[in-house]
Amino acid sequence: MPRRASSGANVGLIAGIAAAIIGFIVIAALLFNLIAGDMFGGGGGSGPKRSNSNATALNLATYRDNGNSLRGNVYRVEGKVEETLRWTEDRGRLISFEARDATDSIPVPVLVPEEFRNVNIERGSEMAMVVRVDRDGTLVAEEIE
Repeated sequence: MPRRASSGANVGLIAGIAAAIIGFIVIAALLFNLIAGDMFGGGGGSGPKRSNSNATALNLATYRDNGNSLRGNVYRVEGKVEETLRWTEDRGRLISFEARDATDSIPVPVLVPEEFRNVNIERGSEMAMVVRVDRDGTLVAEEIE
């Protein structure tokens, strides 16, 4: 008499279902982290972010005399957009920005990275930015208000 096939649970089927459940849990946890992080100001997924809301004002006289001495530091600058000097799709916009502080007003170059492509930067716009002084002395926008 021929043997009948076993009607018990298939190990491969059980492993597949377990993998699907674990995958679902991992994806749900990542989505929760992304959504909850954005709601509570954590950003989501692009690494640790600094809060630059308390950055000190850029001393324009020091920047004008030797911008390289400020490399790597983060400052707050306010002023008016003079002109867009250059735009590249991968690096962003280089703008001429008429920066003001308590005693002086000078034009400075600011590189606005491509992550701010949705920010409307028009000639004559008044704005405040948090900038980082790059290794060559160029100001790179980190926050735009």
